[in-house]
Amino acid sequence: MRLSFLPLLLSISYTSFAQQPVFKAFETDTAAEPHGGMSFLTTFIQTNLRKPIAAEAKGVGGRSTLSGIVETDGRISEVKLLNSFRPDCDREALRVFKLFNAWKPAYKDGKPVRQEVIMPVLFKPNAPFVYINGAKVDYFERNNKPVLQDTSQAFYKRVTPVDTNGVSIGDIIVYEMKDKGWAEYFRLPFTTRKYYNYDMPARPLHSVGNQNYKQDWEGVVYVLDDTGKITRQSYYENGKRIGSELKYHLNGLVAEVDTKQDNKSTITTWYPNGQINQMKVVNGVQAFAQTDPEQVMSLWDSTGRQIVKDGKGQAIYQKLEKSYSDSTRHTLFIEQGAYENGYKQGIWTGRYADGSYFYEERLDKGICQGGKARTSGGDTLRYTIREQQPEFPGGMSGLGQFLSSNLRYPPKAQKANVEGQVAVSFVVCTDGTLCDYEILKSVNPDLDREAVRVVKKMNGLWKPGYQRGEKVRVKYNLPINFTLN
Repeated sequence: MRLSFLPLLLSISYTSFAQQPVFKAFETDTAAEPHGGMSFLTTFIQTNLRKPIAAEAKGVGGRSTLSGIVETDGRISEVKLLNSFRPDCDREALRVFKLFNAWKPAYKDGKPVRQEVIMPVLFKPNAPFVYINGAKVDYFERNNKPVLQDTSQAFYKRVTPVDTNGVSIGDIIVYEMKDKGWAEYFRLPFTTRKYYNYDMPARPLHSVGNQNYKQDWEGVVYVLDDTGKITRQSYYENGKRIGSELKYHLNGLVAEVDTKQDNKSTITTWYPNGQINQMKVVNGVQAFAQTDPEQVMSLWDSTGRQIVKDGKGQAIYQKLEKSYSDSTRHTLFIEQGAYENGYKQGIWTGRYADGSYFYEERLDKGICQGGKARTSGGDTLRYTIREQQPEFPGGMSGLGQFLSSNLRYPPKAQKANVEGQVAVSFVVCTDGTLCDYEILKSVNPDLDREAVRVVKKMNGLWKPGYQRGEKVRVKYNLPINFTLN
C-alpha cells in the first residue's frame, strides 16, 4: 500500500515546486541583489573570469549577456545565455556566473520569492598576439621592445606552448634572427617541482612553470593538486614574485587575491559560494622578526552580514583544526573579539568546540600585551608574545657567519665553474633540532649535497619557535648561494 502512494506524493511535490512563480525585479517589493552590492559581484566575476586563449589571441572584447533565477535561499539557478559574444567566451561566462551563490533573495508581501536577474559579463580587449599550433608567439625588437605590427622587423621570437586556458605546457623557446632565418637562442625549460602546502600538509601539490638558467621561476607559475586542479597562481621575474597571487577553492573559485606592493600585501578573500569574506593589509614577514599586526578593514560572515566595517566591529572566525585530545579528529576552532581602526583590540578568545584547547589574550592596536592558553590535560601557559619565529644564535648575521665559515665549495663543481642558489627546507623541532630536510631548488648534485651538509651541521643550535607560550615545529626555507670569485 505504501508503494502505491509514492507516485502521487512525488507528483504533488513536483507540482507544488513548479507552481512557484518567477518575478521580474519591478514586480517585487525588494529586488534580489548580491550580498555587498553589485560592485562586489562585478569584482567576483572579473577576478574569476579566464579569457579563452583563442579570444585573447585576437584581442577582442565584448559582452555575453546571461539570465538566471535567484532562488529564495540565495542560490542562482537556470542560468541561460541571452545574447552571445562568441561561443568560447559565452561558455566561460556561464561557468563563472553559475558559481556565484551569494544573493539576497527578492521579497514580495513580506516573503522571499524567486526572481529573474540579467547579468552582462564583460570580456575586456587586450593586445592581440599570434596563436598557432597550440602555441603563443611573441615578437621583439633587438632592444626587447615588443613588435605589435610588422613582425618582419622582429629580431627575437618567443614561442610558448599553452593549453586552452593559456597555461604553459612546455619549454618556452626564444629564437633570434640569423641569416634570414630563425635559430634557437635559448629556452626556459618546463619544470615540475614539489610544493609544500603549509595549510594542508597532507595534500600533495606540485608547482608547474618555466625556469631560467639559474633555475628560478619565470612567468606564470601554477600550483596543482594530484587531480590537476589549480590551487594557486602567481607571476615571477628572475625568481621573484611580483603582482598578484591567486589561491583557489576546491570548486574552482578564487579564494584569495594577494597583491604585494612596497613589502605590504593587500588581501581579499571569498567564501566558496562567492560571498566576499575579508579585506585586509598585511606587512611582509622578515626572518627572525616579530611580524607587524595585520589590519582588517572589512569582514563579512558566511550569510553576507558585514560585521567589520571601516576597520571597526565585533568579529568571529571559525575554521576546522586537529583536536588536541584526538589528532585523528577535527574540531571547530572559534575565535572572537573586537577590531578598532583595523587592529585587534581588547580581549580576544579562542576555543576548540570539543574543549581540548582555549586561549585568552589582551591586545592593543593588534599587538599582544599578554595572554594565557590551556590544552586538555595540560597546564595553563602564560605568554607576552603570541608568535615567535625560530632563531639562530646571532640572528641573520649569525646565520650568515655560520654559513660562510662552514660552507665548502665542492672541487668538481668549482672546476666546472658551476654556480647557483640551492634552496633547502627543514623543520625546526621543539627541542631546537632539525629534521625533514628537502631540496626545494637544485643546482648540481655536489652543490646540493654540500648545502644539506651545512644545514645539518646547524642541528641543535636553533631556538625553537613559540605560539601562545607553547613550543611548536616550524618549517623554514633557506637559500644558499654558491658563487665563484
